This record gives sequence, structure tokens and C-alpha cells, in this order.
Amino acid sequence: MNLRKINVVIVIAAIGIALAGCDTGKFKTSEDGFEYKYVRKGDGKMPTNGEVVVFNIKYTDEKDSLLFESTSEQPVTIPYDSAQWNMAGPLYKAFKIMGEGDSILVRIPTKTTFAESFRAAIPPGIDPEGFITFYVGAKSIMTASEMRADDAKKNEAQLQLDIEKIERYLEQNAIVAQSTESGLRYVINSESAGDRPKPGNTVSVHYTGKLMDGTIFHSSEGKDPIQFVIGRGAVIRGWDEGIMLLNKGSKATFYIPSGLAYGPPGRSPVIPPNSILMFDVELVGIN
Repeated sequence: MNLRKINVVIVIAAIGIALAGCDTGKFKTSEDGFEYKYVRKGDGKMPTNGEVVVFNIKYTDEKDSLLFESTSEQPVTIPYDSAQWNMAGPLYKAFKIMGEGDSILVRIPTKTTFAESFRAAIPPGIDPEGFITFYVGAKSIMTASEMRADDAKKNEAQLQLDIEKIERYLEQNAIVAQSTESGLRYVINSESAGDRPKPGNTVSVHYTGKLMDGTIFHSSEGKDPIQFVIGRGAVIRGWDEGIMLLNKGSKATFYIPSGLAYGPPGRSPVIPPNSILMFDVELVGIN
């Protein structure tokens, strides 16, 4: 596993590393060649294979320019695999020395970071002869089942918040919407007698996507309609569900909870984390 996957897999928590009162001692050099020093030494357990480590992570270049920082909504979660981590470069070897509750600073040459841990080209503007400093906190260690239960609890809480916001919006704007068990709200603006799509059909859809404040983040207006195979995960879950509620030729508005859209990661820079999305759609074709 490489750190680029952290941005997809990885669900993110506030860095939470209090640098005030940090250990001001010198960096130590590990046997594997990375420099590190403890910010805080916790008293938690070390991970074992099959468990999931929830990290707070922030990293900067040698100019102290921020390259990445986790948030409270989406911590960096990585399944622990000792053998894989040993082969994933010095960053993952630094992760291996951390127990639950530990916070450390890690300094690794930029070339080594991108070649061995990120496994990606060095982006323009970053000095390849410099170094990357990582601020890493091991927030918690969970079993896979504990992680699933924790995710389910967070998802349910977020869904309830989203539904409350959607219902308040509908009430304030005198909109009467239908609902589904998943939390999707929808309004049929123009009904049609055409067929309804089934999973596996290719559909063509015109759309305008908006945030709850009315900001348009994407639209097919003036372009060809988007085409996709329905029910195969090619689009967000709210679309897969909502489009199958429409007859060919129908127009509708969807109010989609964040969990049926882009969830905690959002879709930077246009869709913030945990965004409820509104779509005006027209089902123009079914193949």
C-alpha cells in the first residue's frame, strides 16, 4: 500500500499534535535511515497484523509549505501489515515504531519519500534535494470489525444530520418531496410515460449539480448528456438509486445526503467534505 491511496481509502482526523510543549531534543536517526523524534510518548499497545491504525497526519516541505493535513472528518486509516510496511519505504517504517497514543516528527529526504513511500513523481515546486517533515499521531488502533462498527456509527450520525438539513431546506422553500429508505429525497418536476431503467442499462442524463447554498459545481448544460451503466457504481449512490425512480423523459430534483454522494472526503476543491448535493436531472435516454 502506498500513501497516495491514503487520500481514497483513507477515512481523515484533526492533526491534534500539540507542538507547543514538544520535545525540543535533536532528531534521532533510526537503523532504517529516517530521522525522528517523539512529540509525545503514549502508553498504548502496538498494532498487530490485521488491525487498523488511525493516524493524524500532516506533512510539509523544507520551506514549511503545507502539502497535506488530515481533518477530524477523515483520519488516515491504514491496515497494519508488517511485511508490507517493511517494503514501503522509511515512512512506513516510522509508522511501525509507533504505539497507540504516540506522536512523532519524521524527516525524510524528498527523493526518498516520493520514490519509496509515495511511489509518485515529485510535484513541480517541491525541491527534490530537500526533505519532507511528517507530523504523525497514532490516534487509535482497532480491529477490522471495530473499524466497521465505528464507521457505521459515524455514517448513521451523519445521515441524521443531513436529513435534518434537507428537511429544513424543503420546509423553508415549501417543497414537497418524496423519500426513500436510504435518505434520498426527490421531486418529480415533469413526469413521463417512458420506460424506467434497470440495473445494467446504459442511461443518458442531463444534469446540473448544486451545493445547498445554490453554488453550481457542474452541469451538462450546453454539452452532451452524461452516459453510464446504471447500478454498477459508475456514479454516486444517490444517482444510481434516484435515476432508477424515473421514467425516460422525466425531469426531477434529487436531494442527496452526503453518504450517498462523496461523503467525508468530498471532491476537492468544488465539493467540501460531507456535502449534501442537489441535482436537477433529466433522463433523456435508456439503452
